[in-house]
Amino acid sequence: MLSKMGLQSDNKWLLTSCWEIPGADRMETDEKVLIDRVVQGDQSAYGPLMALHSPRIRRMITVRIDSRLRGRVDESDVFQELQMDVLRRLPEYAEKNEMGFFEWVRFLGRQKLAEMSRRHIHAQARDVRREENPGHLPGHESSIALASFLVGEITSPSLQVSRREIREKLEAAISSLDEIDREALLLRHAEQLSATEAAIEAGVPANTFRQRHLRALKRLKAALLEQHLDWASRDE
Repeated sequence: MLSKMGLQSDNKWLLTSCWEIPGADRMETDEKVLIDRVVQGDQSAYGPLMALHSPRIRRMITVRIDSRLRGRVDESDVFQELQMDVLRRLPEYAEKNEMGFFEWVRFLGRQKLAEMSRRHIHAQARDVRREENPGHLPGHESSIALASFLVGEITSPSLQVSRREIREKLEAAISSLDEIDREALLLRHAEQLSATEAAIEAGVPANTFRQRHLRALKRLKAALLEQHLDWASRDE
């Protein structure tokens, strides 16, 4: 059964690149069937199961990882540890099944990021403090992450504005938003969750999240106009 699988000695099959190879969409995609097969001890089902959502989970990790971890931890390190957690806890998930599989894996991914932050930052706090940028303030991380994904969509009437200047102005505009607005934009535009998925993550009804997201869009566009920038959002 699952507890006797390759967790103890040979986990190479967990990390196989075939999860994301072309043609993976032709694999069996019924989550429930794949989950049942893994729980019953079928190692070959775990790759196709994780392949259903691995690109989006990797994207979440890229968006959410603390910048202070870079150089200590790679996004792939987080993903590999997450794989192990998912495999170990899959029987518990299959029994309770209290949320969608993607939402569950994403939840575990957020937990893993927090755990690795504690492990690599707080345990080495003295060294990290010496390395930290003094501007590392609440909201700073989310502003940087969101700006990374939006900068290519921002335009300026002035041809004299460099991409670096646009990035700096974009970060400033995002930083002017409150945390709820930044989070709504992160979920929809950086992580690219659907409105329904984003509402679940935010813990609010779908209509409430849509209104929150629309408000955040309007506020960011207004902030960008003050910086003489424009954002043609594809998600009005």
